[in-house]
Amino acid sequence: MSDHDCTGEISCCSIASTSTSQYSFWLYRDEKIESLNLFIRPMISRDIYDIRAFFTDCTLFHSAAIDFSMYYYAFRPKHSYVIISKHGLLAHASINQWNFNNNSTPSILMLGLVYVRPDYRKFGIGELITNYVLNLKSDETKIIHANILTKHLPFYIRYGFQASFSLVNLTGKLSEFFHISNLDENDIHLQLFESSDILDVATYDHQIYPTYRINYFEQLREHTYSIAGYVARSIKTNSILGYIILNFSQAFIKCGPLYADNLNIAFLLLRQCAIDYDGMMLVSIPEDNRIAIKMFESKYFKQTDILHRVHTGNVNLFHGKSFERIWGITDDWLSLI
Repeated sequence: MSDHDCTGEISCCSIASTSTSQYSFWLYRDEKIESLNLFIRPMISRDIYDIRAFFTDCTLFHSAAIDFSMYYYAFRPKHSYVIISKHGLLAHASINQWNFNNNSTPSILMLGLVYVRPDYRKFGIGELITNYVLNLKSDETKIIHANILTKHLPFYIRYGFQASFSLVNLTGKLSEFFHISNLDENDIHLQLFESSDILDVATYDHQIYPTYRINYFEQLREHTYSIAGYVARSIKTNSILGYIILNFSQAFIKCGPLYADNLNIAFLLLRQCAIDYDGMMLVSIPEDNRIAIKMFESKYFKQTDILHRVHTGNVNLFHGKSFERIWGITDDWLSLI
């Protein structure tokens, strides 16, 4: 997801080195032309607290359960770059790498948050750093994914991305799932995510999600303290039938991932959440899963906005069959904030 405005002009001067690139930049504001030298360089460890302060202006972090330093140490991106000038830190962008558990499928990159200091927006700085990190891919990595807002679609399409699917964001009261009756609880046991075997959860997750994310679940358990979750297992076979992970911020209980074999399992998991927790829930649902959207709308959840998944390359990693079991989805660190 990006928080930038892709307008303005970038100068023709670019000086590349092994670690830093320099750009001459002209800004026109207040009826004056301002000359500025911008430096793009990799983030280093001593930047962490400056960037943490930098992100205090980011609306995504205002009601967050974590700050940037917690994200960085738990979910370190493959690339994390900053733009600096004589006026200090101006922008940040990061990109993560996902690896498949087979040798035939290349790894993919996921664009993280692109953020530009508010007083330097609408000059093309967001486009500059986004384009820079997108060109850091190796020859073996052809696929890049990003979750973006509708207003940013033209920028990404211009750079060769195509739409994969859309995510509908809904909010409502978790307590609406408290009084659900006529559910089939035979052969179903719910246990805490903390006590469940992460290997089993990751294996089940991989049946639905295209990458094998055992590191993701390990990092959640080890580094993120504001989460809870439940796993539905068959009493007879001990196989996983679904799971849910919740993340808590000041404003919302954030739902996702929520994967389940059927509607009954999804309701059981959400009812258990409602028994133990109370508050406003935020959930992102693939637009193609109309059953999931209808389920939440039946509990008076209202739509807030829509995110679009875009990707490069010819392979769309998600397909219609996957969405039948995805009731709430998240696939990058933005789920935590």
